[in-house]
Amino acid sequence: MLSIALIGVAIGLWTRSSNSETPRNQTGSGLFISAKTLTENALPGPGPLFEGADFDTGLGVPVMSNVSIVRGIEAGEESRDSNFGSNPNVNDATPTIEMLPGIAHPLQVAEISAAADGPLWKLFVAEGDMVATDTVMALIDNRVALASVIAAQSSADRQAMLEAANAKVSLAEQYLNRIEQAASKKAASGLEVDEAKSRLSEAKAALQEGRESRRDAIARLKIEQARLETYEIRAPFQGTVIKISPHLGETVSRGAPIVKIADINRLRAELYVPWVLATSQKVGEVVELRADLPNRPLLKAKIVFIAPLVDAATQTIRVVVEIENSDKQLPAGFAVRLSKTSARSDMH
Repeated sequence: MLSIALIGVAIGLWTRSSNSETPRNQTGSGLFISAKTLTENALPGPGPLFEGADFDTGLGVPVMSNVSIVRGIEAGEESRDSNFGSNPNVNDATPTIEMLPGIAHPLQVAEISAAADGPLWKLFVAEGDMVATDTVMALIDNRVALASVIAAQSSADRQAMLEAANAKVSLAEQYLNRIEQAASKKAASGLEVDEAKSRLSEAKAALQEGRESRRDAIARLKIEQARLETYEIRAPFQGTVIKISPHLGETVSRGAPIVKIADINRLRAELYVPWVLATSQKVGEVVELRADLPNRPLLKAKIVFIAPLVDAATQTIRVVVEIENSDKQLPAGFAVRLSKTSARSDMH
């Protein structure tokens, strides 16, 4: 028993002498036991006490003595030491500027809607077809409108009536001349002269009425022809048919989409470029884009517009670019970014 007590006193004195070299924690109570102190004062070699149990300092401060904790602390210190001086603000490194991608849209897209009610009577194109400007792509049933055009054409075609009215005017003028000559020789009375003048006035009035009636008929014909054209679905520009909404024979209402076409010969994208990069670009300049495409990650594009204003919230400038696609190899809708995305600090 006495030997056991002496061993306990010796262990206590040895523990206090070891802890006297440990720095005190200035921000809290008690002693701060570092990982270095633990590893230096621990019993040499691996053992149950060192591997998993609580290590008692003799001052009532239990410390986990797991090797993984010690190694983790030392690894953290080495990581901090190795990263010292890696701050881009400290070193003169080139910072990378991140920017939102733009979407490469077709240069022109149009969804042509029906301007009249009726069943879809004829389709002259299919999806994927190339169409020229003003090509009739589909036709809504226009037979009633066509009949109205024919009737208006008949009313407007009054050339024979106008020629007859002109002939009556000429005869009335000749008759009046003869009557006036006869009256000058006392061979015709004043009443006959008045009748000849009245006949001429009537002929001229009939001719004017015919002209006005023909003008009205021509105006009605133009209206009917314009109404007939509302049954036609025409291409507003050269492009590719990318969608046909209704089926043949299906009744469509005014304003319902019929055919959608797109001009994909050129693609257009809007990029919001950091001003430190946008100020060095010019309209007409060819730039390189990074594209989200599997086979063509890099593309050439031409700058067609640079906004004169800087967005105060994002410090970016809107730059519009166009991508040549005359071979139709690029599908519209992919994302693009300006490949030049870094700027030196002296550009700020």
